[in-house]
Amino acid sequence: MPEINVKNIIVETATIFFSKFGFHKTTMDEIAKHIHKAKGVLYYYFKSKEELFNEVLKRELNSVKANLSKIVTSDADSLTILNEYILTRFKILNNSENYHETLKADFFEKYQFVKDVRDEFDAFERTQLTYILSKGKDEERLDISNVNSTLNVIMMVIHSIEIPLYLQNKYTEYEKPIDELVTLLIKSLKTLK
Repeated sequence: MPEINVKNIIVETATIFFSKFGFHKTTMDEIAKHIHKAKGVLYYYFKSKEELFNEVLKRELNSVKANLSKIVTSDADSLTILNEYILTRFKILNNSENYHETLKADFFEKYQFVKDVRDEFDAFERTQLTYILSKGKDEERLDISNVNSTLNVIMMVIHSIEIPLYLQNKYTEYEKPIDELVTLLIKSLKTLK
C-alpha cells in the first residue's frame, strides 16, 4: 500500500474517532487497531496525537474554505454573497465536529497546538469578508465608513454565537433567527437608494 494511502487512511479514521469521541477520549491505540496497523505506523506519519488532530482539523477547515470560496467568487452581487457566505458558514461548521472541539474553552487554553490552524482559518475569513465588504462599498451597495471596523464587528458577532450553536447543539433551534439576524445585519449596512 503506497505511503500516501496509509496516511490518508490514518487521517480519515482519526477524523471519525475525534468526531465521535473527542480529542481527549480518542487514543492512538484505537486508531491503529481500527486500521489494523501497529501504533508505530501512526507515529511514523504523525509525531503526536496533537499533530494528527491538527491534520484532521486542517482538512475539515479546508473543505469549509473551499465551499465558502465558491460563494465569494460567484457572479452574485455583494449583498447576496455576504448573506450566503454567513449562512453557509454557520451551516457547514455545524457539521464540523472537530472544529467544535476547538471551541471548548478548556481545550483551547490547555492545547495551544490548534492555535495555528484556527488563526489560519480566521485569516482566511478576514480576507473573504474584506473582499465582500470592499466589493459592496465599490458597488455602492453597502454604506460602510470603515471596512476594517465593520469586518471586526461582523467577526465578533459570528464568533460570539458559535459556542451556543455548536457546543450546546442549538443550531437547528436557532437557524431561522440566525437567518433573520443576517438579514438585519445586511439591511443595516445597505446603502439607502
